[in-house]
Amino acid sequence: MKSEAIEINDSLYYDERSAGGLVYKVENNKILWLLIKTISSFTSEKNKKRESDGAVYKFPKGHLKKDEFLKGAALREVEEEGRVKAKIVTKLGSNDYVIWDKEQKKKIIKKVTFFLMEYLGQSNLKYYDTEMVLEREWFKFEEAVEKLAYDSEKKLLKKAKIELDKLIKR
Repeated sequence: MKSEAIEINDSLYYDERSAGGLVYKVENNKILWLLIKTISSFTSEKNKKRESDGAVYKFPKGHLKKDEFLKGAALREVEEEGRVKAKIVTKLGSNDYVIWDKEQKKKIIKKVTFFLMEYLGQSNLKYYDTEMVLEREWFKFEEAVEKLAYDSEKKLLKKAKIELDKLIKR
């Protein structure tokens, strides 16, 4: 029997899987979006926008725990990092990241699946992680796009706004 070379598709291999949420709320007839401000030991996109204090604004997201599914992880991460309870409206899609882990001194390929979520209320759940959340803030769409550090998350926010606009017009 002749042995055949097996072609490996690198795009199917991920070192990490994560999930997160784009949480919105309606306040005074205006839609606001939740962003978290963090300081992290990870770097990814070259065009990352940092604040003057070195922090970045982004959406709450994080690793799946053992035997956890994407939706459950996304809701948990939003509650832990964003300190809000939310419900999933729809899946928005996934982003692939290549990050450099300074602690492990290696490149990590990460896939993050994001969901559009509706704010239900505040949460006092305690949050413990290597990444420090400095602030949790609500912004109008234009402000959120300006604040977000990653172009991939700006695109995701634009997609979330389109999805939300469709739901509101029904």
